[in-house]
Amino acid sequence: MEDNITKINFFKKLWYSITNINKYEDMRKDGLGKSIKYILTLTLWLAIILAIFATILQISISNKAISYLDEKLPRMKFKDNVLSIEGEDAVILNEDEFKEYFKNAVVINPLLEKQEAVNQYKDLATENNDVLVFLSDKYIVISNKYNPESKNEEGITTYNYSEISDKYIKDKSIEYTKTHLIEYLRNHSSATYYFAQFWIIYLVMITFIYFIYIILISAGMWLATKLAKFKWTFKESLMNTIYAATLSEIIYVTYMIVSYYAKFSISFMDIISLVLIFIYLFILLWKNKKAKI
Repeated sequence: MEDNITKINFFKKLWYSITNINKYEDMRKDGLGKSIKYILTLTLWLAIILAIFATILQISISNKAISYLDEKLPRMKFKDNVLSIEGEDAVILNEDEFKEYFKNAVVINPLLEKQEAVNQYKDLATENNDVLVFLSDKYIVISNKYNPESKNEEGITTYNYSEISDKYIKDKSIEYTKTHLIEYLRNHSSATYYFAQFWIIYLVMITFIYFIYIILISAGMWLATKLAKFKWTFKESLMNTIYAATLSEIIYVTYMIVSYYAKFSISFMDIISLVLIFIYLFILLWKNKKAKI
């Protein structure tokens, strides 16, 4: 039994999986456990690479947005659950460089009452973006579902500063300013903070996607070989699919990286990923069948 174990290392398996289908039989001799370890290791490293690129992009976006806020926001104070700003002009943050970071439009106008703010800024809400309006003692969220005829204020959500400060502000005697806000945003825009978030998200996402792909395709190929002149066991089908998924997974992650920076999407990318796996498996099936003739 020990003589059948090839002990092919990860990098050779990576290379053989893409370039040499004839090596699949040798790699299967390492067993299912090593095959699963291989695909998990590949996913781990791809998630790290994807998280690095996503972190670099997000830091760039965050720095631009924070610089934008530092420039656009007037002097402001928050104390005893009351917000005030210098001057009487409303602050409207609705430019693309801000919404790329925060997604929604933001208005700061402590001089208005709630209904005045709704009437004045409801048109800033779009299908994909809400409007956050900060008043003196509360902020409201206006969505495009706002219905002025609704008695229960459909499309409007109200958050009182007193409720928020009770949960998140320990020292209420401090007078918070614009400087505190900018420092807070910078402290929560660190590379470590973003990388940890992205790595966990992408690791779970890629693992889940390819786990589903591999199980379903393995079952399908196992059934398909029953119609041929030879049969793969489900274990063999599973290991073959794991190695056949290598290039598909790499291309999928590469596409995600490029799409982040180039801002484009391919609606049928999932289909391409599946087709790549099937191409490898059908070539392997054809070679095995040919070898038995």
